Amino acid sequence: MRRTRFPGRKDPIVYMNIKIRRQKTEVRSQTSCLRSLKPTATHYSLLIAHCFMFLLLADNVNAAGCTLLEPEALKKAIENKSIYEMIIFDVRPRYTPDSKRRFDIETNMKRIPSSLWAPREKIELDLVGKVEELIDKNVILVGENTESAESVCRFMMKKDYGIRNIYVLKGGMEKWDGPVKEDITKVECEMITSRELMNMMKSGKNVEIIDKRSDDEYHEGHIPSAVLQPGEIRQPSLKYLIRKREWRIKRARENATIVYVYENEVQAMLDCKYEKYFTHPAWYPHGEEIAKKNIYVLRGGMRVWEGEVKRDYLEILKKRVKERLK
Repeated sequence: MRRTRFPGRKDPIVYMNIKIRRQKTEVRSQTSCLRSLKPTATHYSLLIAHCFMFLLLADNVNAAGCTLLEPEALKKAIENKSIYEMIIFDVRPRYTPDSKRRFDIETNMKRIPSSLWAPREKIELDLVGKVEELIDKNVILVGENTESAESVCRFMMKKDYGIRNIYVLKGGMEKWDGPVKEDITKVECEMITSRELMNMMKSGKNVEIIDKRSDDEYHEGHIPSAVLQPGEIRQPSLKYLIRKREWRIKRARENATIVYVYENEVQAMLDCKYEKYFTHPAWYPHGEEIAKKNIYVLRGGMRVWEGEVKRDYLEILKKRVKERLK
């Protein structure tokens, strides 16, 4: 029996079959795997190894369409740095059953490098419809065990986020014996003097100055090339965290040196430690030693700055006019 074809439209039966196949996050073919990443000229052999690794070490797709990922596969991906092309969601809840807070960097909870905290309630709240930051991305879900991550995966499979593949780490953190993120108390942040910063800028280095003061303080006087970026959001959305991660990767690959300008040095050092904690050495072209020396705080802030100062007179005028109109 011949199927009726619809002029100007896709064959409905073929289209339905394609849609069903796309809904399952099966381990793709080698070609599909390569398309999912964005290689540079020097990365092709690494990407081929990465794709074969996932093809060989990922478990079969279960009934819900969630691919179980063997721990050895994830260890290999971390070792050859291909993991940083994927997004890892740590889906463990923030609180234990007895309401004790457990997921926070201050608690020294074991975490896989480059993972973002994303429990199910945060995913439900922050991710609605197609998510630009996740389109065509490969996502790994890490739970306390396999079952807890699979429940999140089943929920995500029902949504159209635009994700290419969803993997679930087999055994979760209960069975994980691979690399973990270092304790934040061991992260050190350095200060840089006004003179050292000026010499660094004159040397031709890629220096990015981020001014974390208030709008008014910034407009009253700032380093000419500084970018205003007020204090961090206290409870950032998952989309914000993903965008922040992409910004950190871009900055690291450009080998940029970041210098923060604050009014409060205590807060500056704390935020600097957080930034270093979430910036992974593997993102840098020359590895860990460069990463350790690429984030600083300007000692004394603008109070001791000896170089050129730019004032935004138009913004200052706007502020004065508003004050008079009150």
